[in-house]
Amino acid sequence: MVLGRTRKRQVPIQFPGKSGIKVFLFIVFLASSIFFVNRIKEQQHFLIKQVSVYGVKHLDQQEVQHLIEPLVRKGFFAINVEQIKEQILQMPWVSEASVRRIWPDQISIAVIERNPIARWNSNSLLSSAGEIFTPPLKTHLSDIPQFLGPEGEQIHMLQYYAKITNLVKPLHLKIARLELTHDLSWNIAFENGMKVNLGYKDILTRVHHFVKVYPKIVGGRGSDVDYIDLRYQNGLAVRWKTVL
Repeated sequence: MVLGRTRKRQVPIQFPGKSGIKVFLFIVFLASSIFFVNRIKEQQHFLIKQVSVYGVKHLDQQEVQHLIEPLVRKGFFAINVEQIKEQILQMPWVSEASVRRIWPDQISIAVIERNPIARWNSNSLLSSAGEIFTPPLKTHLSDIPQFLGPEGEQIHMLQYYAKITNLVKPLHLKIARLELTHDLSWNIAFENGMKVNLGYKDILTRVHHFVKVYPKIVGGRGSDVDYIDLRYQNGLAVRWKTVL
């Protein structure tokens, strides 16, 4: 009996269709793109050549440039704008900041500075929002009043400063120094050299009284007055710089 040979079954080779080729090419393209972008970042392509800072009034612009200079030694795509922003917000004068890239080689920085209302004690400034901040002394303003007071009372002092300033406006007096002592007693020194002791209670009532009697008692001789004491219930005491 002769057995026939078993034929081997041939398996046809499957070639990918058009859709498979497209998927493969897309994957290759995506991988190449990622590799290309990473290489650009690593090799520091498109280095930053210009940094512009806007909104600076009191801030030292060179100090800003010096602060961020190490952070912009990278390519355009590698710059971390949030890191630059965080560094700028650490500067005492800066209240708000925004940082953006401008193609192909620029960084634009816009800042909003704190608005100083007064010098606070010996080394700091007080903003209109009641923030105490301590910038370099060389950037302090000399044409704003000085507040002397305990920390934590700055908002209270700002409020009274605004009210007292408005009350004495008809007298053409400007506050040079406002002091709130630790026992909560108020003292004022005006730009003409006149000092006023308001005590610790009924402050605005006493200022009203001061404004009412000032034209009669002092008149146009405000610069000749050394000291006025308003702590009396039904009057005041005046000390002149020279004997009348």
